[in-house]
Amino acid sequence: MAETEDPERDPRWDDVRRAAARRVPTPPGLVERVLRAVARGRRTVVDVPGGTGRLRVDEGVVDRLARTVAADRAPFGVRISAVAVEDDVVQVLVSVRFGIIADAAAEALRREITTELSRQLGVASVVNVHVVDVHPG
Repeated sequence: MAETEDPERDPRWDDVRRAAARRVPTPPGLVERVLRAVARGRRTVVDVPGGTGRLRVDEGVVDRLARTVAADRAPFGVRISAVAVEDDVVQVLVSVRFGIIADAAAEALRREITTELSRQLGVASVVNVHVVDVHPG
């Protein structure tokens, strides 16, 4: 497909439209997990040991850092939809440009975020990147 063509006119886009038209049920337990997260508020998710003590980094800091890294390091064609810390795991939702290999883009972003969080916090963080949408460009 040439760059000047409108991706929405590409016949492969019909598959994306059909998928988007299907109603997706709310995953079991999602509402309860969100309510629990709201009720517990921000909490310490990273305890970094140091030479003179330890540093406690709360969920909000990890969340903000992950958002910044995701925005700065997202590969071409990847848009960040949301970033959240849930049960000590960084969850990143993205949309990818039509024609981009979604799995490869998500994995590249996951590695970037994981590496940078580890470098800045001094401990490894679990990061999941989920492709939730496709955009035309």
